[in-house]
Amino acid sequence: MTQQEFELKKKLKYLGSLKGRHTEFITVYISAGYDMNKTIRLLSEEIGTASNIKSKATKKHVTNSLEKIIGELRLFKKTPDNGLAVFCGNIAEGVGQTDYLIETIIPPEKLSINLYRCSKTFVLEPLLDLLEHHDTYGIILVDRRDADIGTLKGRRIEILNSLDSMVPGKFRAGGQSAQRFERVIEGMAQDFYKKVSEAANKELGDIENLKGIVLGGPGPTKNDFLDAGHLRPELVKKILGIVDTGYTGKSGIDEMLHKSDDIIAESEIIQEKKLLEKYFEEISKKKGLATIGYLHVKDLLAQGAVELLLISEKLDQPVSIYVCEQCGKEYIDEKNCRRCEMALEPEAENIDIADELTEIANTMGTSVEIIGTSSQLGLQFYKLGVGIGAFLRYKPK
Repeated sequence: MTQQEFELKKKLKYLGSLKGRHTEFITVYISAGYDMNKTIRLLSEEIGTASNIKSKATKKHVTNSLEKIIGELRLFKKTPDNGLAVFCGNIAEGVGQTDYLIETIIPPEKLSINLYRCSKTFVLEPLLDLLEHHDTYGIILVDRRDADIGTLKGRRIEILNSLDSMVPGKFRAGGQSAQRFERVIEGMAQDFYKKVSEAANKELGDIENLKGIVLGGPGPTKNDFLDAGHLRPELVKKILGIVDTGYTGKSGIDEMLHKSDDIIAESEIIQEKKLLEKYFEEISKKKGLATIGYLHVKDLLAQGAVELLLISEKLDQPVSIYVCEQCGKEYIDEKNCRRCEMALEPEAENIDIADELTEIANTMGTSVEIIGTSSQLGLQFYKLGVGIGAFLRYKPK
């Protein structure tokens, strides 16, 4: 998970915790490429419709929120490339009080939905769906008859290129040498494999941070395609798995999508597993270039000694840090040391650790990696050092 996606996840968690007194929380989604002026006109019409609301308080809150959203949208010259989501409503807890929240989010991937909704809660599902799978994977589906090259993001497939071959199927030799026809057909197939490889090299070769490639197709053709040796070596290294499909075209792509989930999930877990294994190895060394714990990492970050900051995805809300004076162990929201059984005093209360440390990291030019908790190593990392660790550029004196 990237830092941007982690921040979005935290933001959505907060928005999801809010509840309106009545149906006065407004959600607006504008899809990528959609004319923002059309949305502004729609919201302006809704202000007129809101005049029919019986409750004066609700009418006021809905009208004010619509006006705030329109004002926010007018700050944009056009719809951002990935679309836009805006949330607005009165979040004051007391009756008769007002505290309007307005949150504008440019999503990490293209939105495909236009929505206006007035409800007691904000509509977050379209953005949450984007976070389920955020990495880009290449797909190559190949048969002797045709081939498709595209990208896979979660359950969303985008076809970048489709190719048809002139390779004939099985037919009678018509009195000619069967072996001669086989050689001709095989030569045509090799030419097609080269054509598909050139297209794949072009479409997938320049994708930044391409996580991997899934190769698929019916029968042995996909292996023959790979053995032909026309795919760039760096792309061959990214092949995570080879999937058997019964079809090509849309049906084959759907089948590949269904069968690729485990391959991709395993790849992401393996990448994180290797990082954490290296981290725990460095931690165990007497002079290893790694450290652990909120206070120590914060201090080293400020010194510029941290190469890579590791933050557990569980640190997505404010916490309090308690430190045992006797053994020095840090705890999150715990008031007694499990080792020494001593009462703990808070070192820092109600702070957003992730925000605080990533802000320092960005200032110091330090990379940030968000560690998941779906694996045993991820959970171990969270429990060992309150979910904060770091690889170091050098060992401080």
